[in-house]
Amino acid sequence: MRAADVPPAISPAAEVQRRLWGTDPRAWAELAEAHNTPLFEAVLEAAGISQGTSMLDVGCGSGLTLMLAAQRGAIASGLDVSPGLLGIARERLPDADLREGDMESLPFADAVFNAVVGVNSFQFAGDPRLALREAARVTRPGGRVVASLFAAPERSQGTVVHEAMSALIPPEQAADHAPYALSAPGNLEAALASAGLRVTDAGEVGCCWRYASMADAVHGLLCSAGGARAAEAAGEDAVRDVLERALAQFQDPETGIVTMQNTFRWVAAHR
Repeated sequence: MRAADVPPAISPAAEVQRRLWGTDPRAWAELAEAHNTPLFEAVLEAAGISQGTSMLDVGCGSGLTLMLAAQRGAIASGLDVSPGLLGIARERLPDADLREGDMESLPFADAVFNAVVGVNSFQFAGDPRLALREAARVTRPGGRVVASLFAAPERSQGTVVHEAMSALIPPEQAADHAPYALSAPGNLEAALASAGLRVTDAGEVGCCWRYASMADAVHGLLCSAGGARAAEAAGEDAVRDVLERALAQFQDPETGIVTMQNTFRWVAAHR
């Protein structure tokens, strides 16, 4: 292998996320990602994404946020730790600058983007404040950094599912995947401020997770990092069983459609 082909070194936390998000990226893109489109649009609006905006999406996944940014005329770049998810993003945006790497050590020069966004990503860094400092570093003076995550757990029906899967995880692995790590009121604002950014705005967005069938819902959740982690710990059959029981309350008995209402928060800051 040539030196140029060697993937950059990543933190232990990023290595965990790379493994967890690599189980079925196609299913994630097809069954799960689009449910959060209202959040993606709100984040792009808060970041001021428009014609000619140079933007970085940290934790871009399979690229839907980047596609929406490109539709607004942005010059969109992305970073993710999962080669599988990046592969789909590259299919969708073959001309974009999409790089594999760790959000705690961004492979970009200082002050090169008008805006940096992180949709449900920064809380999964080993050190979220370091990741936000990196986001601030690559943002031009006067530019914007917008981060989003789940609101407090009780604000989302999907918490029932997350808790059901987390119950399968040994206690010593509990910190490996913490979707609500920065969700307490004021935590995200404080993290952005500690990165040297000036918090200017915040908002909430409701997203409906709607699956055509119980099978789609289970598949879509199994291919998430939380589902992959539970399957590693207890086996896929056990995860399917707990998911079907947890999701039953959200399934329409006549149509079979599974629907969950979830609330997300975004916070915008300026460099």
